Amino acid sequence: MNLMVPILLFANQLHSAEGFAVTKFFSLPTAGGTRLHATQAETEAERLLRKARELREASQREEASLHANLIKKKEEKDAATDLIISQLFPVSGVDELVNRLRAKHLALETCVSIVERLHEREMVARGLEHVEPSLGEQVTFKRVAQSDEAELAKIEGIVHDFISAAEVLDQELIDQKQSEGGKMTHAEIVHYGGGNIAGILKDKMNELSREHDDQFKQRLQSFYDAANRKKHKDDIDGNSWRDDGVWKK
Repeated sequence: MNLMVPILLFANQLHSAEGFAVTKFFSLPTAGGTRLHATQAETEAERLLRKARELREASQREEASLHANLIKKKEEKDAATDLIISQLFPVSGVDELVNRLRAKHLALETCVSIVERLHEREMVARGLEHVEPSLGEQVTFKRVAQSDEAELAKIEGIVHDFISAAEVLDQELIDQKQSEGGKMTHAEIVHYGGGNIAGILKDKMNELSREHDDQFKQRLQSFYDAANRKKHKDDIDGNSWRDDGVWKK
């Protein structure tokens, strides 16, 4: 009986010690586990970066495609408008232009497009700075300022002849309606300006001229501001560059 007591006490102590050892063993971090956790974290970060890169590239492709489509549509519209312009001009005078316009019976929207296109072509031919797109793998834009004397000789001032001819046709429509004792139809108002195509075209020309003047003034102001800032900084004494008060626009 006395022999069993020490044995039981020893067994109990051994069990407690093993339990402690096992507990301590599983609670110790291993180098392999740390590396595995780090590798998993790095893999997740790489996956997120790849996903962000793919989304950015997809967005860039979509934007480039949108630009390309818009540029293509503008080129197609310009080509169609230029074809009509080539059928109207050159002319020997406003009377001949009136006859050609009368035969074509152009809608208001087409007349506005002609005015916009003639104004654009004249500004480009004069060598005024403008932006031109370039289609490639990516759509790029560049500033261009190069005159074209041959083009300018062809189109300079003809937009005003076009508006003058439209005035004649407007008056013809008004006189016709008055002689018939009728009113302008919905189609005549929507599609043919209701006898006021020339007035609408004049407003469009004034709008285009204001836009060009505003852009020119903004460029001049930006050049002035840039020169002013450079001059102010050039005038600063070399020993005073640390003073916060001198770096003012």
